[in-house]
Amino acid sequence: MIKRLLLAAILTSLSWAGFADTDTTATLKGSVNASSGKVTIVYEPTGLTKTGSIGSDGNFSFSFLPVGGPYTVTVTSDGYKPATAEDIYLAIYQNTPLRFSLASAGAMEEVVVTGTKIADAQGFGTGTTLDRQAIEAVPTVERSIADYARMDPRVNINAASSRSLEISAMGANNRFNDFQIDGVSFNDPFGLNANGFGTMRNPVSMDFIDQIAVDLTPYDVTRGNATGASISVVTKSGSNEFDGSIYYTKRDESQVGDQPNGNAFPPFSEDITSVTLSGPIIKDTLFFFLGYEEFNREEPYNYGPKGSGALNESEAATAAIFQTIADIAQNTYGFDPGGFENLSFPETHKEYTGKLTYNLNDYNRFELNYSNSKDSLAQGVNLNTFENTIYTKPPEITRYSATWYGDLTDQLRVKAKYTNYELKEDDSSAGGTFPEVRVTYDDGMGNSDDIYLGGEKYRAVNFINVTSDFFTLKFDYDMGEHLLTAGLDYEKSTVVNEFLARYNGEVRFDSIADFAAGNWAYLRFQVPTAGLNEVGSTAANFDVKKTTLYAQDVWSVNSDLTLQFGLRWDKLKTPTSPAVNPAFETAYGFTNAQQFDYSVLQPRFSFELALPPSINLIESATLRGGIGLFLGRFPNVWLGNAYSRPGPLSDYPSFTNTDPAIGPMPAAGAYADSPRFFWLLNPSSTYTIAPPGSSSSSQYVDPDFEGPSSWRTNLAVDMWLAGDYQVSVEVNHDQVNKALAYEDPGLTKTGTLADGRGTYSTSGSLGLTNTNDGRATAFTFSVRKTFFDSLNVMAAYTHTSADDVWDLTSSQAESSYGYQQRWDGDHLGATTSQYEIEHRFIATMDYTIQLFGNNDTRFALVFNRQSGEPYSVTFDNGRNSITGASGFYGGYDLAYIPSGVSDPNVQFANAAAAQNIMQYIDGSNLAAYKGTYVPRDAFRDPWQTRLDLRITQEIRFPQFAEAIGENRAIIYFDIVNLGNLLDSGSGIVKRHDFNTSAQIITNGTTSDGKFIVTGIDEDDSLKTESDVGQSSWQMRLGFKYEF
Repeated sequence: MIKRLLLAAILTSLSWAGFADTDTTATLKGSVNASSGKVTIVYEPTGLTKTGSIGSDGNFSFSFLPVGGPYTVTVTSDGYKPATAEDIYLAIYQNTPLRFSLASAGAMEEVVVTGTKIADAQGFGTGTTLDRQAIEAVPTVERSIADYARMDPRVNINAASSRSLEISAMGANNRFNDFQIDGVSFNDPFGLNANGFGTMRNPVSMDFIDQIAVDLTPYDVTRGNATGASISVVTKSGSNEFDGSIYYTKRDESQVGDQPNGNAFPPFSEDITSVTLSGPIIKDTLFFFLGYEEFNREEPYNYGPKGSGALNESEAATAAIFQTIADIAQNTYGFDPGGFENLSFPETHKEYTGKLTYNLNDYNRFELNYSNSKDSLAQGVNLNTFENTIYTKPPEITRYSATWYGDLTDQLRVKAKYTNYELKEDDSSAGGTFPEVRVTYDDGMGNSDDIYLGGEKYRAVNFINVTSDFFTLKFDYDMGEHLLTAGLDYEKSTVVNEFLARYNGEVRFDSIADFAAGNWAYLRFQVPTAGLNEVGSTAANFDVKKTTLYAQDVWSVNSDLTLQFGLRWDKLKTPTSPAVNPAFETAYGFTNAQQFDYSVLQPRFSFELALPPSINLIESATLRGGIGLFLGRFPNVWLGNAYSRPGPLSDYPSFTNTDPAIGPMPAAGAYADSPRFFWLLNPSSTYTIAPPGSSSSSQYVDPDFEGPSSWRTNLAVDMWLAGDYQVSVEVNHDQVNKALAYEDPGLTKTGTLADGRGTYSTSGSLGLTNTNDGRATAFTFSVRKTFFDSLNVMAAYTHTSADDVWDLTSSQAESSYGYQQRWDGDHLGATTSQYEIEHRFIATMDYTIQLFGNNDTRFALVFNRQSGEPYSVTFDNGRNSITGASGFYGGYDLAYIPSGVSDPNVQFANAAAAQNIMQYIDGSNLAAYKGTYVPRDAFRDPWQTRLDLRITQEIRFPQFAEAIGENRAIIYFDIVNLGNLLDSGSGIVKRHDFNTSAQIITNGTTSDGKFIVTGIDEDDSLKTESDVGQSSWQMRLGFKYEF
């Protein structure tokens, strides 16, 4: 039989494939037209060799293999010529089909079968995998994992950077993603960061990564935490060759285009150094990989006073106003608030990693991993802020893991793994314990600003320590047609969180004059009931234990059909209860001291079927899909609220209008360290700390609470068309089984407003509970084609429709509850999710040519166009909810749209205002809702368009090959937002803060419930994103030397 490339035949055969377990190893399974014999596989980089038997049904499998390759697979059987498959590469979470048709012993030639590329492999579910070659083709300035995750058309990233970056899949909350490095959870273990990572920026250097996988329906029961995107990376390992790399890049404002307002981008600096080294310690036996990366950046703060030329200027406050406030703070209160113009935020990141791989023999392999990262990120609080209100987040993460992979018999294989993970973070603000002060300035012409100084209100006491231990035991048993899997995962996390919101106090002044006089309009603070200095007494300190059992059967029915059946059982429990608040139980009839204790059984089924060609145009096709229940992860901080705010441990009052019990904020000198903690330390204050149990206010967990879970399903057709076009059509649907929600057990309706919504009083108690409402559907079409063996082109479109009930945008229960856009109390139904991107187009081009010598020149383009995020139109009623409920935050009541100047539900400020307001409404998209309220997230931010370019030039040095082996230099030239370089009006990113636009200005309601409408704010909260140059072109020039 002639030697030949069997790529198309392999794709149509679809015998079982390579899929990864939670530790991102791979399983290779194939079939042979023989009923006995041996199969030998060799992992060429390390010489790892394994030998197994062909079953009586002709099937074979190998488990717990390193991903990547190349592998060489050799099959021998009596009466047949040996057959060899070369260049086999195994991808995480994808099938790498392999089938042997042996020639009889009398045939003249040996058969050689060549395996598929990673990009050609498929799996049951939905996702995208990038190997190292694909990773190198993605333009990036941030060098963030998000830049690669967005290669899946169902995944969206916002335009932010570092901890503010958000990754969302199919309209799901960005905090529901699961991120793993070498099978170890690297999620933010407490849950404060929008990016979902424990680190401030990328949790692992891109130079350490070998493969990236993004999955939305990981049907394999070994995988959990999947109600968002499941993102996994496999880091590089050592081999029998010594390899290394040194990467360096530096950039500043000269490599960023002008801001959208025409001003030059503010000065900043950034540099990255990355080093890797790997190789053998003992050839074919012991290998190492080492990596180090350092990142430093001074990030400009693109906000400033009116007239300053900053990208985002204050509406009313000029530099003179800021200076007046600074003088009062310094001269009256003895506090230097720092500067207020041309501010910058330093950010640093250092990361170390090491991996040892030990091939004891052909049956046992061990792996040791270590990593440590230290970050420091300074951040501002609000638009109008002084320098010393900036706060710093300095997390440190350390991870150890040890893994054993063993072949107990030809059929039974085992993996055992232990991991220890620890996060420490002690936040601080430059303002220390000086109260956070907010001064409102109104210029008398309808423009106002809130200006902040002092210590940031959430940083005076804010310490986190999370220590987690993970243990995994997994068995694979090969029965030929059936590959059985069973296993156990156990996780224990100890969470310590010392957090007292407003420990230093939040003080609001309605004017500069009030600030000078100390006459505050609002004061809120939190103090331990054990005493001012006993902050440790309020710490949340609890364990979270999670146990997982699973079993699965992968059944190779025949060469065309593979079925996968599985069950996964997760149990989560917190062994200790929060502190008891007897007053809460008296008020509501159940205790606040509820433990988290629930379990979920998750059935899953998936299939992959090779379809016979139906028309000449289709050369081969695969139908794949499945359905399953997936229990998701959610931030531990949402559990921790019940432990940190049970009620008896702290007093958390609020006061208004310079309450005489406390008196004005005193000037410096009134007492030692005045005015810090003036509500307790000022001699004129009569406030005393409330004793434990004097308030029924508690945060708690619904006794029937269950973690978030969704039924997820997909159905897809993958086709090879004539001309080597690869076309996929896929539909995904998620249906909420349990979603998270908040409730106020003491919410009381006190009246009814003119449009039918109620007025309410809130109790201050909040419970974490469930809703069964919510869904998402995504339709995706993609096509890819390779031209001339050197030009790869891909285009995809996804339409997503996603509904949810709660946005869950905050770490604190109080904020998540208060910042929820609502019409009538807690009567919330599922409406458009603020994370939904309705339309997304993505196209890529990757072209390689050798312009001189044997050196590759590579051009890569990524084009993205997508609809904007949804946002809600609300009332602007100042800091108070128009319904009167203190637990509902001002600016989050969905707006009623007047039907006309004579609308009986509205009282306009005057006739002129009525005419102007209705003229604006009639000419805007609000007109569709006249006479009713605007539903949540009814409108869309502007579309976003971005074109990115990467040019890579390698320069080989063959003259050094004899001494150090193959070596080369690589020059990376990246331009993101190339369209903005060509047209300054292109590539602008605009969005509404917190997906809310308080456009209808009100001054409360009349005694009979009519809305007093005074004006319109057409672009409330709409801002141009450019903190890190999102709305400008940016470039990066990087240099790497590899050997």
